[in-house]
Amino acid sequence: MKKKVCVFCLLLTSLCAMALALAETHHLGYRVNRSDSLPCLVYRITPLKKNEPIQRGDCVLIDLSTFTNSVIEQGIERGYVNRNEPMLKRISGIPGDTIVLNRNCLIVNGKATNITVASADYYGGKLRAYPTPITLSPDNYWLISDPARCFDSRYFGSVNRSAFTHKAYPVF
Repeated sequence: MKKKVCVFCLLLTSLCAMALALAETHHLGYRVNRSDSLPCLVYRITPLKKNEPIQRGDCVLIDLSTFTNSVIEQGIERGYVNRNEPMLKRISGIPGDTIVLNRNCLIVNGKATNITVASADYYGGKLRAYPTPITLSPDNYWLISDPARCFDSRYFGSVNRSAFTHKAYPVF
């Protein structure tokens, strides 16, 4: 019995140490995504170079101190995002793309996706879809998360490249 308790304590201590280490990895170029926006994985974070290409499917970090609008402010008030913590999102629309939102899905360049649009958040707060159609202008991107109630371009609109600070690559 004593041996089982000792093994359990060792395992619990190891798990706590690993969780603490992962939580602090952002200083070493890694980040654990703990939000619902993208899968809960460890991401390698690299600074975004000025002319580095950004493609559909890339994951980026967004600095909320350089990107804001009334919907972002409402998201901060509701606790969806923290102004002092970058958002991690996936690129789904690039400059020149035409975006349409309807009740059923996100449509990019006439092609329907499996991304839906919610009318309320997890707490029942009203969500309004960003007005579309919209054609993305140069240096503007459409950001997406997989769950419908996650806070992304469906609700706050396109984001200028200047708000992107890093690219993120899933590690595990």
